Amino acid sequence: MDFNKIVKGLSSSGAVSGFAGGLAGSALVGAVSGKKGKKMAKSALKVGALAAVGGLAYKAYSTYRQQNSTGPAPVAASVHATGAMPASTHQWNDISQDRFEAVVEDDSSTGSLLLIRAMIAAAASDGHMDSMEQDRVFQQAEQLNLSQQDKAALFDELRNPLGMQALVSQVNNPETAVEVYAASVAAIDETRPEAQTYLRALAVSLNIPSELVQSIHAEIETAKQQEAAA
Repeated sequence: MDFNKIVKGLSSSGAVSGFAGGLAGSALVGAVSGKKGKKMAKSALKVGALAAVGGLAYKAYSTYRQQNSTGPAPVAASVHATGAMPASTHQWNDISQDRFEAVVEDDSSTGSLLLIRAMIAAAASDGHMDSMEQDRVFQQAEQLNLSQQDKAALFDELRNPLGMQALVSQVNNPETAVEVYAASVAAIDETRPEAQTYLRALAVSLNIPSELVQSIHAEIETAKQQEAAA
C-alpha cells in the first residue's frame, strides 16, 4: 500500500489540511536541526509525508529532551485514557531516532496505517467533514492516482474514522504516541475550537508530557512557516 500517495490524496481532496500532504517539501530540512534530525528530514524528502511526520516528531522530542534533561516532565492527569498505556509505563527518556523511524517503516495497523488513521480521525473530529463534504472528497479521491486497493482502503477509513479511544488503544509505545499526535496536528485546522478540544483530549489520552506537546506544536508551526516562505 502506498501510504504517502494516500496522504497526498487526502490533502488534495480536501479531507485533511494541505500541510499534511506537503510535509515532504524542501522546507522540512530547514525545520529539523541537528545531525540526526537532518538525516531523518532528508530521508523524508525521498519517502514522503509520513517520514516527514516522523522527522518532525523526532525533532520535537529531541528539543523536549534537551529542555528537560533533569528528568521526565509530569504528564497531565488522564481523563480519556481507556485503553491507553498508563503514564508510568511511558518511558520518555532516551528514545532513539531508530525507534521513530521504525514506526513510519511499519506498514501494519500500529505503524504507518495508524498515522493515516490518526490524520483522518483528527480531520473528522472538528466537524469539517459533513456528509456533503465527504461526498466531495470521495468524488475527488476517485480521480487520484491510486491503486484500487489504496482507494478502497482510503474510502474505508473516510467512511469509518476511528474514535479517539479506538485510536489510542492501538498506541503501544511512546514514540508512536508522539507521531500519532504530530500526524493529528498536521492534519487538523488548529484555528477551530473543536480541533483545539480534540487535540487537548488526545494529548491527555496519550499521556504525553505538556512540554512535549508544546514542542510538537512549535516544530509543526515552524515547518508551516518555512514551507509558506519557500
